[in-house]
Amino acid sequence: MKVIIIGGGPAGLYCASAIKTLNPSFKVSVYEAKNESVNAFGLGYTLQSGTKGLLAKLDGAFLESIFPNAPPPFLTRAIVNTDHDSRFFDFADGHGVPRFELMRYLRNKALNLKVSIIEKKVTPAELVPLQKSCDLLIGADGVNSIVRQKYANKFSAIEHKAKIRFSWFYNDSPKPQTDVRFYLRQTPNGLIQLSSYPISETRQVVIIEMADTCFQKGKFEQQSSDDTIQYLSTIFTSKEDEISLIPTQLPWFSFKMNSTEKLFHKNIAIIGDAAFSFHYSAGVGLNSSFSMAYTLSKCLTLNQNVNKALSHFNKVTLMALRVSIDKSLNDIQWLEEIDTHLKDTAQDELIDHYLQKNNYNAVVS
Repeated sequence: MKVIIIGGGPAGLYCASAIKTLNPSFKVSVYEAKNESVNAFGLGYTLQSGTKGLLAKLDGAFLESIFPNAPPPFLTRAIVNTDHDSRFFDFADGHGVPRFELMRYLRNKALNLKVSIIEKKVTPAELVPLQKSCDLLIGADGVNSIVRQKYANKFSAIEHKAKIRFSWFYNDSPKPQTDVRFYLRQTPNGLIQLSSYPISETRQVVIIEMADTCFQKGKFEQQSSDDTIQYLSTIFTSKEDEISLIPTQLPWFSFKMNSTEKLFHKNIAIIGDAAFSFHYSAGVGLNSSFSMAYTLSKCLTLNQNVNKALSHFNKVTLMALRVSIDKSLNDIQWLEEIDTHLKDTAQDELIDHYLQKNNYNAVVS
C-alpha cells in the first residue's frame, strides 16, 4: 500500500512511524516544507501518561531518545496564583518537552523506519494528483490544513476563530522550578493569564493569553517587544517568584478551533489539528493527535480495504474524542468572556471564580 502524508509535524511524523511499525511493507512518504514544522508556533508539549504510552508503542526507549542528556522535571503539581492568593493542585504526571526535541526524535524515528521525507511545500493544486497517485492520502498539515480546506464540505468542517489572543515566551527562573504555573492578573484592560511548563530545572515554556478586548485596549500590537516583555514580566513577578520573560520572535496569535463531523472522504483522511484543534488548557492536543494517528494505523492493519479501514477509524475516533472536544469548546467559550465572568470579583475570590470554568457548559450555535 502506498501512503502519502501531507505535513511533517508531530501528527504526521508519528502517523508515518506508526504505519511503518505495524505495516513494514507499506510505502510511506511525508511531504513537509523545509523547517516548516520546526518553525511553526508552539515551543513545547507535555508528555503525560497517555502520550507516553503511545510513544512507547513505537519505541520502548523513547524517553532516552527524546532526552539524550537528562530528562526535565517530572510534573506532578500545579499552582494557581493571583496577586493575593496561591493554591496548589495535583497535575497529571508527565514531562515537559521542547518542540525541537520532540520533532528531532520523531523525524529520526521515521527515517530509521524507512519513511521517505520529502522537503516540499504542497500546494492546493497538487492535492488531486497526489490523491490519485496513492492508496491513501493523509492530511496532517495543522490548523490551517490545505487538505481540510480543499475538502471542507466533505468533512463537514467547522472553524471557530476564538476571540482570544496568545503568544509564546521562555522564562528562566533563578532557582529550580518544577511546578506548572497558572497565574492570573487583573489589569485595567482585563484579565491576563500566564501558563508555564518546565522543560528544564530552571527554564519554562510560557503562554500569555487574554481576551481580544483586553488585547486591543492594552494596545499590545502597537507596543515594542521590549515594552511588552517588561510590562508582562512586571505584572506577573511576585515576592515568591521572579518572572523575566524571554522573547521568541513569535507574534500574537488568534486561537483557531477546528472540528469536523467526518474524518475521511474517499481515500483521504485528516488527523491532528487538521481535524481537531484543542485549547492547550484541555491538555489533550498532542495525545489526541497521536491517538488519531495510531488508531488509523491499526485500522489499516486490520482492514486492508482502505474504505473499510477509514470507516472504522472515523467511528472509533469520533467516539473516543467526544469528551475532549466538548471540554475544549467549553474552555474556549469561557475564556472568550473571561472578563465578563470575573467582573467585579474580589481578589480573595478570584481563584474560586476562575476554577468555575471547569463546570461551564458552552452553548453551541
